[in-house]
Amino acid sequence: MEYGDQPGIEQAAPAIRNCLLTDALLLPCFMLQRNAELLQSVTLPPTPVVRINWSAAFYYPLDYREGDTTIATTVEQAVQAGAGAVICSLFLEEDHDRRRETDNVRLFCEVVRQKERLGVPLIGEAYIVEHKERTPDQVHAKVKRVSRIMAELGADLVKTFYTGDRFHEIVANTPVPIFTIGAEKLDSDLDVLIKARNSVQQGARGVIFGRNIFMADNPPKLIQALNAVINDGVEPEAALAC
Repeated sequence: MEYGDQPGIEQAAPAIRNCLLTDALLLPCFMLQRNAELLQSVTLPPTPVVRINWSAAFYYPLDYREGDTTIATTVEQAVQAGAGAVICSLFLEEDHDRRRETDNVRLFCEVVRQKERLGVPLIGEAYIVEHKERTPDQVHAKVKRVSRIMAELGADLVKTFYTGDRFHEIVANTPVPIFTIGAEKLDSDLDVLIKARNSVQQGARGVIFGRNIFMADNPPKLIQALNAVINDGVEPEAALAC
């Protein structure tokens, strides 16, 4: 809901049921607590991943741009709710606002300390708020810098933008597994599968998609196709036809 009203997640329980074939499921701590029985209803449930931070830059209904950030959920709270991993963003290089950047690094490092004490994997999220206003080369360069910084600060995995044919340079520069995001809602399920295929071919370990799955006409079918493309190397057209 940070992004505003989103078709497909009006009711949490049906949205979660639609996504039980994924490897992991990213959701807020209290949504996990309130729906834990759904994950226990299947033999191989997805690993719950809980978001730790709240950032103003994610609040799209009011078009906030600045990355003022706070810890909304501690790693301990996430683990108590059943999380198998946590995710936290790091906003850097925002109009030369050095104080905010320093504060964001401090908060990210506090999350690192918390996850180290509890032995929980941390996904660092390199989200480029201004990606539509930057050239592809600028986005690529920033993703490369921020992904590496998060790994150096202690992230165990990185979630970030797919930057095209040069994405393998980001993978080579980042010493932890990288996953790509969907970013904007793509036009078709085939486009979603192609982006996943291209990401993996460029070295990503997988994808962390939101709207491109839960806003699909048939999320379970799309998830099965994504599993085929990412895990089994099936071509997107063939996976979609199954």
